[in-house]
Amino acid sequence: MKNIYLIGDSICNGAGNSTGYGVVVKKRLEGIANVLAPDDNCRFAQYTLRYLFDWAQTVDCDSIDIVHWNNGLWDVLRLNGDEPLSPPEIYVYMLKRVHNVLIRTFKNAKIIFATSTAVIEEMASPDFFRYNREIKQYNRDAARLMDELRVEVNDLYEVSRPLGREYHADWVHYNDLGSDILADAVIKKLKPYL
Repeated sequence: MKNIYLIGDSICNGAGNSTGYGVVVKKRLEGIANVLAPDDNCRFAQYTLRYLFDWAQTVDCDSIDIVHWNNGLWDVLRLNGDEPLSPPEIYVYMLKRVHNVLIRTFKNAKIIFATSTAVIEEMASPDFFRYNREIKQYNRDAARLMDELRVEVNDLYEVSRPLGREYHADWVHYNDLGSDILADAVIKKLKPYL
């Protein structure tokens, strides 16, 4: 069986009332692939860069066949009316550094990058805010970098964009219905490599 390592934020790992697509992927691929993930919300790109070494100590890195990875929703987050936590150029810079660590750490793995998912802006607090227009821009910047690095992209933004409130646990996270749809897209992207 193949070994998959999912690196992602709470859209992947779950938060509050949200299961997260990673839990669904693990259940659906039981008996087909081993699905592993850090026991952490991987948050923004610089956080992932800092903790990748620690997370890698918990798995046999040489046995990982696929890494499905995302950062972005934390990077684009605006707290208390401030600018995004990571300006776009810093976001891209950090993604490149994360990629460099991934290819050195998981030497045998196919790397797949997932874009950040859409949010329901009208439900957000002005002190804890994300704009879909900025998420799209960060996704475009990330996709350009991944093209340069020859990394396959899983466009979860386009999968999530039409999902209304009935698919959400809150303005950012997805309920079971939404997590199932995201998991379908992740599994579809993984299947050719299983």
